[in-house]
Amino acid sequence: MPDQPADPPHEVGAGPPPHIARFATHHPDEFRDWIAARYTDYEQRVRPRARGSSFAGEYGALGGIQFVRTRYTAVTVDVDCPPLSHVSIGHWISGNALVRWAGGEVRAGARDTLLFPPYGLRGWFDCNQVASVSVTLDALLRVAEETTGLDRAQVRFTALPPVSAEAERQWLTTATYVQSGIYSRALDPPLLRTAAEQLVAASVLTTFPNTTMTTELRTPRDPATPATVRKALAFIDANADRPITLTDIADAAGVVPRTLHYAFRRHRDITPIGYLRQVRMARAHEELHGAEPGDGTTVAAVAARWGYARAHRFAAAYHRAYGQPPAKTLRS
Repeated sequence: MPDQPADPPHEVGAGPPPHIARFATHHPDEFRDWIAARYTDYEQRVRPRARGSSFAGEYGALGGIQFVRTRYTAVTVDVDCPPLSHVSIGHWISGNALVRWAGGEVRAGARDTLLFPPYGLRGWFDCNQVASVSVTLDALLRVAEETTGLDRAQVRFTALPPVSAEAERQWLTTATYVQSGIYSRALDPPLLRTAAEQLVAASVLTTFPNTTMTTELRTPRDPATPATVRKALAFIDANADRPITLTDIADAAGVVPRTLHYAFRRHRDITPIGYLRQVRMARAHEELHGAEPGDGTTVAAVAARWGYARAHRFAAAYHRAYGQPPAKTLRS
């Protein structure tokens, strides 16, 4: 964001990157309108405290995740949020905040990270510069159910700060990766977009206190039969090029995700997602092997198409599977 916000406000669309919305102004009403357009459920009151107040923002979205960076000086913002359809995590670069929710009251300042729960809150934010990332509540609950077996109704956040400094560092690494991927459009391919959404959801669940950390998990009483596993295998084989999730696979097989996970372990000695990765790697191998000289095929493009955001990680996984670098297969 610019050090000296421009006046009047503007959305930056002509220069790179065109898919990122930027905004800067000295007028409280225009700032309020910009935020309201992105957080339609918020009720807010913007209170400039002195002459020279300024506002700036930046916004980008990809599927079920989005990031927003805001900065305002000589301004206090009061926010009243009803229950929301997404979960947001804010990281403070500067300023102070007070957040009240059903679990109590939490203060935040420079270098702090807080979860904004989906159950409603009231907040007071003074001269803040904050970077936030959000994910849909539906995606988060789906990942929680897939990884723990808990019913969605049992998943609930119990506190707003991270569980530890190390967990916070891991979250900030995830947030930076996702923001960079949205900014550069590296995460645009459908498989990468879905993977990024699942990564954010999983990271939120391991960073901020919630019931998946404390509820005892039980092995399903009636693991799926081999026939059920075969249905899942067929679904994966037919849909590996689509951004399918464990829930999609389990639905196709007629069981819940946790049951399918245990069944794959029992009958195939692999997880459903592990098998999906194997199939996608085999499809990438076929694509590289079948490429013609001069047809424009690159290792990076094939990697992204089959779910690898970073070509070097694809190359390492490919070498483990086929005993040679993907570039050698492409040239052969």
